[in-house]
Amino acid sequence: MKKIRFMAVMATAFSLAISSCQKSMESQIMGKYEHPDLPGQTFEFGENGKYTNMAKAGALDCTVRCPGTWTVDGDSLIILQDAEKTTYEFGDSVTDEIKEFVKKMLTEAAKNEPERLAFKIAGVDSTALSLGANDKIMTYKRIE
Repeated sequence: MKKIRFMAVMATAFSLAISSCQKSMESQIMGKYEHPDLPGQTFEFGENGKYTNMAKAGALDCTVRCPGTWTVDGDSLIILQDAEKTTYEFGDSVTDEIKEFVKKMLTEAAKNEPERLAFKIAGVDSTALSLGANDKIMTYKRIE
């Protein structure tokens, strides 16, 4: 009986330790980051699992925002994108025809993208977030 009680206490302690580490990792990740190869594309990991991928196409005078959610699962960052809730902001110089073309093109492209993205967390600190996928690590600069 003592052995079973000890095992139950150890399992509870382990579960609490993992939960605590996960919350700590989430608080470290929260913030806004810029894509290193695409200036103007940002990823924001907000409170309560709120996620936003934003891209500014300066030459087109357009900003696209794709919302979703994010969580930490062990050593992985999981992002669920909600492409159906994507919003577009166009400048006055963009014609209605171009607006419809951009929306259609991005809607079609989203059909080929997975809704669920998983990345290995390679590192996070006050300046950057490094994520791994497909044997490659990408480091995103923290901007907020």
